[in-house]
Amino acid sequence: MKKRAALVLSRRAFCVLSVAGALGVGTLALAEDGSAILSEKSLKSAAELVDVLKARFGKPFEIPARTGLDVLGAEQKKPRAVIFKADSDWNDPASLRWYWSAAEAPEVAAAHRGWFNNVSECKPAYGDRCVLIAASGGGVALVRVADKATLFYGHIGGNPHSAAVLPDGNVVAISSTGARIKLFAVPDAASGPNAPSATGPTPVAAEYELKGGHGVVWDAKRRVLWALGGAEIVEFEYVGTKEKPALKEIWRAKLPGLARGGHDLYAAPGFDALVSTGAGVAVFDPEKREFFDVYEARGADGHGVKSVSLTPNGTLPMTLLPVEEWWTPSPTWGNEAGTPVGTLDGARFYKARWFVADKFSEIGDGKDWGK
Repeated sequence: MKKRAALVLSRRAFCVLSVAGALGVGTLALAEDGSAILSEKSLKSAAELVDVLKARFGKPFEIPARTGLDVLGAEQKKPRAVIFKADSDWNDPASLRWYWSAAEAPEVAAAHRGWFNNVSECKPAYGDRCVLIAASGGGVALVRVADKATLFYGHIGGNPHSAAVLPDGNVVAISSTGARIKLFAVPDAASGPNAPSATGPTPVAAEYELKGGHGVVWDAKRRVLWALGGAEIVEFEYVGTKEKPALKEIWRAKLPGLARGGHDLYAAPGFDALVSTGAGVAVFDPEKREFFDVYEARGADGHGVKSVSLTPNGTLPMTLLPVEEWWTPSPTWGNEAGTPVGTLDGARFYKARWFVADKFSEIGDGKDWGK
């Protein structure tokens, strides 16, 4: 069997993404060795995103009668990850397209199901073929949408708030308590969206410190990992091997302005930028490593915006602003009136995302790296 090369790439290096053109991520160019690389000109700038969002948040804007989109939510009342039709009555059972609950997952041992109490994060992975889930009970899981198979799960303890799949199929997760970022070395045979169901939890392979960790995003263009803490943002290179993965810190900075109290970090479709929340909504430019304030907002008990997600062209926001403690039954459009995208009576949504592929983090089939 061919031995894998070390997983070391500089911030300015690029890997082949064979699916990039097919998914419409951007135009393909040729590197010096003849391989395909993603054009840096394929995404709009962070500055353009700032202008778009400043014209939306807290202001009246036209809401489309129909979006044709689905909404992925972290719902804590049950607890579960759910996908609803955006253009529907969420109290109608027919509007629920999909859900995953650890209590009903045969791959998750009964003794481990408590790890998935209070689901705190749901995000698409491998395009929209999988959902990555983190929960305040200490667990993280990767679930295939088509058959609800749990492909991976593990325990990081503390209060997990975010996770990301890395290009080789390994998983990184971050916790707001315990000040930890943890890496899971997922076996090669268990990596990717077509992997077999998990037979047990994957152990932690490495860990790092970041206080108040709330967000983590893989940056496919720069080949780095961004991690958001309560007071800092950190940039890591992903190094080591698949079996012994590691992170190498290359930059760290304090959070300014409305990014302070960092809570959410998420890619903006169509833009080379990330949306961040803390004291409000901000945009992070990963090329210039700068934050730009967009909108200040506070929900119940002083909690800030829990999540922000944008439609596929990056122009229409969905936000989650708590109305009771840290949750709400209604993700909203972020406009002046706080118009609900949908409402599920009695629900406790902690985060909500448009269920669209995250092309900022595109990772191929999870077995591309280091071959």
